[in-house]
Order: sequence, then structure tokens, then C-alpha cells
Amino acid sequence: MFRRRALSIRTLGTLLAAGVLTTAVAACGSSGSSSPEASATSSSAAPVTVAGSVVSTAGSSNEAAVTVPDPVAAEWTALGAGNGVEWIAVAGDGTTTTEPVAAAADGAATAFAERMNALQAQQPGRDALAGLDALASPAGSPVWVFSPLLDTRGAVDMNLLAFDQSPPDVVNAVTAAGQLPDLTGRDVSFVVTPVAGQQNALSDVQVGYQHAIWEGIATAAGAAKVTFYDGTGTGAGTGTIPVVATPDPSDKISSEGSGPTRTCTLPTPALFRPNEAALIDKQATLTALGECVGTVDPSTKITVQGHTAAVPGGDPQGAVDLSTQRATEVAALLQEVGVPAENITSVVGLGDSAPLVQPASDPGNRAVVVTFTSAG
Repeated sequence: MFRRRALSIRTLGTLLAAGVLTTAVAACGSSGSSSPEASATSSSAAPVTVAGSVVSTAGSSNEAAVTVPDPVAAEWTALGAGNGVEWIAVAGDGTTTTEPVAAAADGAATAFAERMNALQAQQPGRDALAGLDALASPAGSPVWVFSPLLDTRGAVDMNLLAFDQSPPDVVNAVTAAGQLPDLTGRDVSFVVTPVAGQQNALSDVQVGYQHAIWEGIATAAGAAKVTFYDGTGTGAGTGTIPVVATPDPSDKISSEGSGPTRTCTLPTPALFRPNEAALIDKQATLTALGECVGTVDPSTKITVQGHTAAVPGGDPQGAVDLSTQRATEVAALLQEVGVPAENITSVVGLGDSAPLVQPASDPGNRAVVVTFTSAG
């Protein structure tokens, strides 16, 4: 994986800078061209020879404005005079529109950034994968994607993945759904737009997971090289895309019931590293678990059950193994907060065979449930 930090760019120029073209691209396979989110006004210019693609998802109040990293602007300039890119704009409902942009022209990058920022979501969704599926530039030509990469639609819906589903399983699901784009021989650069507004920033673990998902998809789709740029920007957009839930290991653990039987439900995406039994923050987990356990008397019998959500294309035995490992880790944590080992009568991993909520794919099924049963 290649990862670079984006550099600050020149101040944005005017929307109608010379060299920005808005005539339709012939044979570019655009869909949903009537979407109001993708409409814009600009001047005509000389025809552009498309030598690459730019995908941008509609902005929102929960993400910063798009900026173009200096290295990306330099790559566009290197396309040469008369050359440019097809701009694939993805609306909030997942529809796309395509048009050529003379991104190699002098000063075009700043004007192009302003046009991307003018695309604001009017429907509550984000689907960068749909933009990659709409590519029609010459085979092997480069692709640049401008997005927070927090999809809320399709096979990469981050709300359903919950920062826990195995990246290889995600790639399998994308492939099984027929949503794997053709990136054969292309250099793919992801410019990750910073969060803003009500969207919580991703932890380092969550950023690593996000990169693993998108690099896995791009690699499976045949990309020759994958690069990530940390986007920059301070101003937020105005679109309507809601936040994506980001699990926090310091959150309190849910406790239900009273009297002789009660349960503590530990959401595993908040506690464990993706697809692992390794804790993200052991001390935070111990603190939250200790508050949930309360008082245990000699008659208290404790069972620990690990669960996972159902995953299309997933590995059932792998799910059982992972849930067992996580349940075993929680049983060890119980002893660290003072629960006698003899009170723990059962530790088992059920995989996705006993969903806690419906549907079985719901992220709420990614959990370890501790049940306390007392004699009195």
C-alpha cells in the first residue's frame, strides 16, 4: 500500500476557468444524467482527449470541501496539453453523470475542485463504488477518487460493515454482487476527504480498516497500483448524507435485566480489531466491563457467548472460530475485573448461527453476550 499526505493547494479559482469542458462524453456509459446534483454550468472549450478518470461523490455537511493534492495536480498536468479526464460525479442516490474536463490545463485543478464542491448530495447516500463501476476512460489509464470513502449504499455500506467485517469477505461480497469494477492495469489514487460536522473522525485502526477495504477491492479489480492521500480542507459542505457510526471502545457496555438473570452485551467492533480477537483498548474495555458486571455472588453462573453477523461470501467456520476467540478473551477479562473463574460455566462461539437481532446481517449481531444467572 502506498500512502501519502496530501499537500495544500493553491486558492480556488473561479468556476469558469479556461479549459474546463462540460460537453457530454461520447460512449461514456453515463447513468442517471438527469440528477440535479450533477448539473453544473460552464463554458465550452476545445475538445478534450480523455486520458484518465476522476470519480467524486456528492458532498455533505458531514465532510470537508474537496481539495486537490499538489501531487495529483502535477499528475493531471503531466497528461499533456489537450488531454484531460472524464469526471464521474456520483449523486447521493448512487446515480452517475460523466463529462470530460481539461484537467491538464494551467489552473484547471483549482477550478475543477470548485466544481466538485458544487456537487452536494440532495439524497442521503454515498457510493464511491458506483463511480468506479462507471469508468469508460481508456483501459489502463489512471483513476483518482475524491471521497470520504464512507459509503452508505451497496456492498461497501460502512454502516453494515461496522469496521469489523473481514476485508477479504467484503471483496468476496462485492464480487458476488457483481459490483467489482474493472480496474485492470490502472493506477488508482484515493484522495480521502476529511470528516466534518457531526461525523466522528476515524481512529487509526478504523482508517487502516478503511484503506484495507478499498485497496482490497481495487487490487481484486486488477489495479496495478493503489495510493492513498490524506485530504485537506476546513469548510464543510451542505449536502444531506447522515453520519456513519464509528464504534468507540470507551462507550458503556449495554446491560439489561435485573434480579436473578441479567446480560451484558459487548459490541465487538468497538472492542476488537477488525476480524481479530485482539483488543483495541484493553483498559477502556476493562473499565466498561467492570461497570457492567456489578456484584457476583458464589451462586452466580456466567455464560459467555460470541456472535458474528451473517456475511455474504463469508467463511462460516471462520466466523465460529473468531466468535470463540473473542468470547474466550472476554472470559479472561471477566477474571481481571474480579469474577472468580469457577463462576464462568460456559464459553462458546456461535458464529452467525444464533442472531441476536434480525436480519442476521445486522451489525448488532457482532457481539459477545455475558449472561449472569443467580440462585436468588
